[in-house]
Amino acid sequence: MKTLSLSLSFFVSAILSLGAKEPAKAWIPLFDGKTTQGWTPRAKVESFEAKDGELRLFSKVNVWVVSDLKMADFEVETEVKIPLDYKGFNSGLGFRLVGDKGKPKGYQCEIDQSKPGAVYGIGMGGWLYPAKGKEAEYKERAKGLFKPSEWNKFRVVCKGPSIKTFLNGKLVAEVEHKQSLKGSFGIQHHGKGGTVAFRNLRALKL
Repeated sequence: MKTLSLSLSFFVSAILSLGAKEPAKAWIPLFDGKTTQGWTPRAKVESFEAKDGELRLFSKVNVWVVSDLKMADFEVETEVKIPLDYKGFNSGLGFRLVGDKGKPKGYQCEIDQSKPGAVYGIGMGGWLYPAKGKEAEYKERAKGLFKPSEWNKFRVVCKGPSIKTFLNGKLVAEVEHKQSLKGSFGIQHHGKGGTVAFRNLRALKL
């Protein structure tokens, strides 16, 4: 009888443990909403500041601002607003960036009106997605997702060589690439003026 009771107790405990929810993983803010702490420009910028809960970057040259934080497998997300008074404005959300000075190498989620959500390999041969033969697939996925005059939400998920990007909740890019598997985050300004703004910038370790 005692053995049966112990077995029943063990069974109940096992069931309860299976039903228990895992503790929620914590998102790490990449921007505190008040300062530019934790970020370093890799070239001269006209302005890089925290204002009204936004991280704002204005530059007349192509520049990267790189985070102190480095991650391997993660989700990173942010909301971005581009200036409309600069035709062809180009920005980007960098990840797994390597290199201590100057232009980093790594990956970039494109932020502009022409290829939003596409993946560019910085120092890795250029466009990784859409690659040749994937242009039609990309256009269909990205069609109508980017709102030039509004805040747009970008999300990147990296697990090993797998890279996925999402724009306003919809899957845009899928690519397998393993040249850089860990590094910093970054925000880019392609130059020629205008201010790009980021907010709610955060990462989750996977």
